[in-house]
Amino acid sequence: MKKTQRHTDGAPRKTDAVRAWMKKPPVRRTLKVVSAVFKCLLTIILIGTITASIVGCVMVVYVVGSFRSDAGIPDLDNISLNETSIVYIKDPETGEFKEHQRLEGTKAIWTDMEDIPLHMQHAVIAIEDKRFYDHYGVDWKRTVSAFANLVLHFSSQEYGGSTITQQLIKVLTKEDDHKIERKITEILRAIEMERNYYTKDEILEAYLNVLPLSSNVVGVGAAANYYFGKDAKDLSLAECALIAGITQNPSKYNPYTHPENIRQRQRLVLLNMYEQGFITEDEYKQAYGEELVFKSSIRNVGVQDYYADLLIQDVIDDLMEKYGYSENYATNMVYFGGLRIESAEVLSQQEKVESIYANDANFPAPLKNDKENPQGAILIMDYDGRVVATAGGRGEKTANRIANRATQSVRQPGSSMKPIGVYGPAIEMNKIHYSSLFEDAPITYDGIKWPPNYSNTDGNKAWTFRDYTVVDALQRSLNTVPAQIITGQLGLKTSFDFAVNKFHLSTLVTSRQVPVAGGYNTVTDLTPSGLALGGLTDGVKCIDMAAAYQTFGNGGVYNKPYTYYTVKRGDEVLLENTPTGEQAISENTAYVMNRLLQNVVYGANGTGKRAAFGDWQIFAKTGTTDKNNDVYFAGGTPYFVGASWFGYDHNQEMNDSQTGYALNLWKQCMQALHEGLEHKNFDKKGTTVERTYCTLTGQLANSGCPGTAVGVYKPENVPGNCTSHGGSPLNSSGGSQQPPDDPTTTVPEETTTTTSAAGTTTTTEAPTTTTQPTTTSAPTTTTTRPPETTTSVKNDPQQNDPENEDE
Repeated sequence: MKKTQRHTDGAPRKTDAVRAWMKKPPVRRTLKVVSAVFKCLLTIILIGTITASIVGCVMVVYVVGSFRSDAGIPDLDNISLNETSIVYIKDPETGEFKEHQRLEGTKAIWTDMEDIPLHMQHAVIAIEDKRFYDHYGVDWKRTVSAFANLVLHFSSQEYGGSTITQQLIKVLTKEDDHKIERKITEILRAIEMERNYYTKDEILEAYLNVLPLSSNVVGVGAAANYYFGKDAKDLSLAECALIAGITQNPSKYNPYTHPENIRQRQRLVLLNMYEQGFITEDEYKQAYGEELVFKSSIRNVGVQDYYADLLIQDVIDDLMEKYGYSENYATNMVYFGGLRIESAEVLSQQEKVESIYANDANFPAPLKNDKENPQGAILIMDYDGRVVATAGGRGEKTANRIANRATQSVRQPGSSMKPIGVYGPAIEMNKIHYSSLFEDAPITYDGIKWPPNYSNTDGNKAWTFRDYTVVDALQRSLNTVPAQIITGQLGLKTSFDFAVNKFHLSTLVTSRQVPVAGGYNTVTDLTPSGLALGGLTDGVKCIDMAAAYQTFGNGGVYNKPYTYYTVKRGDEVLLENTPTGEQAISENTAYVMNRLLQNVVYGANGTGKRAAFGDWQIFAKTGTTDKNNDVYFAGGTPYFVGASWFGYDHNQEMNDSQTGYALNLWKQCMQALHEGLEHKNFDKKGTTVERTYCTLTGQLANSGCPGTAVGVYKPENVPGNCTSHGGSPLNSSGGSQQPPDDPTTTVPEETTTTTSAAGTTTTTEAPTTTTQPTTTSAPTTTTTRPPETTTSVKNDPQQNDPENEDE
């Protein structure tokens, strides 16, 4: 038996006892398990670390490899030239541009570095980036510490790793996602920005002018006004420290709503300034105890009109498109980039239109169960593309850059789509002409008889199964005729191409997947109901409709709508607008469409009769959806063209007393704009010819035709002589037009049935001759208004209700 070894003093060794304990079988098994688990965990950690390192390295290599040194570096010169950008308008008397509006407002005031107190500069550096003057865009020590804190949570304080340079890049580019690629790109941009582009003072000056200091206050200049009622140069040390403290969390540290939070934060800023040697102990103590009084010297800027809203948005959009700026950067440039913006606005024109929409008396009274008021919007332009006036909603405008329903809302156009989707393209392609004849009968589409002309409670679709000429079908707004044309002659692809690429409707849908129960459905506007009747996936905008309709009044030319002439920075022209002058349709097609659409206003059965005013020539088209959710009216005079929408924002169905207000408001605006203008008619462009045609066959009339009217034709698409009625041709073999001194419409004898309170009366009328007013302009003589088209159709169910349409 072994004896236990002892120390020299006779005591047993502790190590011997430990060895003996570890040799026990249960202990040895436990140690083996622990060792295996530890090795496994260590292996997993090492593999994870190596994998993460490899992925990180690959990511860094990828980002660095794809990084362009000149990509995404903000141009600080563009936001520091002046305190404000200025809008100029033309003086109506001299034609010279004069200052109209400063866009700086009161919530973003550019302050040059020499007017920013040194305490303000040091306060921001102390709390945001204490090694600002020592690093080259990135504080690696702070970046690593921030990442470690994110993983290990060794500090409960809010801990950021971005430098002032990185923050400036983030604010100006508005890139703020949490992906590692974005962070690496930001780091590389910051390094590049400091090494090759800007000095520390230039970067600090820009940052102090663009850092957010509340939801609507930007920069230390505006903050000094907003919180202390003074200019930045007059701020005290305590006030500088407070403003610097806001930037980390403008909502949490708002002095007006959370005074205690910002007071604690301000004292932390002061402590950092003292510890970093920016202020003395006495300065620290004095500022620490200084009583702060919050007051604002910001004056409310008058609410700008809808035109100014649209102008600002157009400049922002065009800067983004041309130079690739982010929206935030372009907006900053517009508001305090020192821009000279030469607006196309004529104040008197905008005031006339906006005052009409501000007057509640011009709108219908609320219905009993209305949860909201019906709204309206309009955009009017001239035939060179200049936006003349716009109103984006009902009532007095109460804020700047609010929603404009004329340029932003997408609503259903109804039958106002027919000239764009069917009649214009079909005449351009010589598929139809002015008096082409079609039966008012449905087609079979998707296995059903379609479309109805209008619906009512007894389900009557109002198909007359009678023949109508194109001019008569258009002024009556029949649905069956354009449905036949688009499916039988024109084709959906051709129609869609015209609508999108010629008339530039920007909201049409080629194909889109929409979620439904159990999956997805594909929707498209390549349908007869969409292109022929205006039942689109989303709808259209007033601005797009006005621009499309301009082609019917200026010889077929499409000009993109614009609100400014030039945008300059110093002597450099950044943006410039000139009429685009794209020939969307031929001059001949445009004039035929012009005359067809004048019949909508002046024809015996025109749905737009109420739009007429004075002696002005007007072309137009109404549009109403089948459930009265949207009403459109688009049309033009020899001076202007416009599109008007009326309805409820949330698609409430309107009653019949409300559906006429799109037309009413359009007419009121046009009347106001034409006050004092010299009278003129549409210019007849192209080589169209006028011919007398038979109203029953649509062919050129003979003396034996019972009903005739004058039509306008493209020379290559004139119909043949009538073969149904005898007599001598009323048009010479050379196609001479009807004598200009006697433009007549002969109406055949017909039986008319009318119903009154006294009963039903049937009368027979003899043929009549109606003389139309004419104007003469060399070298062609045209009528002031087109001759009304009259047919010999009897007992027409729509005859007495020309504005009843289902579109």
